[in-house]
Amino acid sequence: MYCRNCGKEVNENAVACISCGVAPLTEKKYCHECGVETNENQVICVKCGVSLEIKGKKSGGTGDDDTDGFYRSSDNKVIIGLFGGLGHKWGLNPWILRIIAFFIPGWPLYFLGLLLPKKPTKE
Repeated sequence: MYCRNCGKEVNENAVACISCGVAPLTEKKYCHECGVETNENQVICVKCGVSLEIKGKKSGGTGDDDTDGFYRSSDNKVIIGLFGGLGHKWGLNPWILRIIAFFIPGWPLYFLGLLLPKKPTKE
């Protein structure tokens, strides 16, 4: 893995780059996969094709939508919004999760989702 700030090679588990002191996946100056220099507006690396989007941030966003833990959706819900929140967090269609959950025993655990916080998930 390469530091996205300075382009130097760093350990996969590194919290900060030893060369520049920045978290290795926070900038977009270099590709974290191959180390090639990138332009500010690039969304993928032209050499290796890996995404240059910063984890938790949308293109041009502030990253405020990145939420740790599980949450319910306040606007994509059928009953309590549990699968809307899980689908949003994992990038899946909530209906796929709902269908899978229908066939899994233990569906009453679904209502434990009432203890999770609500969050709007529409973009």
